[in-house]
Amino acid sequence: MNERLTIGWRERIDLPDWGVQGIEAKSDTGARSSAVDVKNLKIEEDDYVSFDVALSRTDRSLSKPVRMKIKRHTQVKSSNGHITERVVVETTLRIGPVEKNVDVTLVCRKRMQCRMLIGRTALGNDFVVSSNDVYLLTEKFEPKKKLRKKSSRKKVTIKKRRHSSEEE
Repeated sequence: MNERLTIGWRERIDLPDWGVQGIEAKSDTGARSSAVDVKNLKIEEDDYVSFDVALSRTDRSLSKPVRMKIKRHTQVKSSNGHITERVVVETTLRIGPVEKNVDVTLVCRKRMQCRMLIGRTALGNDFVVSSNDVYLLTEKFEPKKKLRKKSSRKKVTIKKRRHSSEEE
């Protein structure tokens, strides 16, 4: 029997076929399929699709261009019941030491916290998800803090004069 690794509900993952490293992903056992945040999706001739993988939630200009063969089209029902048609491609997913081929739908996730959603099919028999923990196999990305510049303005202190009741 294959021993399953425990992962947090949020981890950093790599998509090595696309040269993407360390994007935030949410493991969602309630979702069947996986989805990655893309923009500029264009379906091309000969069953190919081109798109830009969004690498950051806060800076949409950070992206990686990709061109892939379309594996299939599918319909996905969201948690609110809305059905959308999506393009599915196959790529390699790396979580910690585990690499596996997974099907991924391409969709705009700019309003979501994580750039990727990992569904049950991709989690398979390789992982157990701890709903109480994050970053069990990977590290949380800590952006470098900006150093504050010291103000060039001088502080002015005003001293109050003490008035005495006695006159000299």
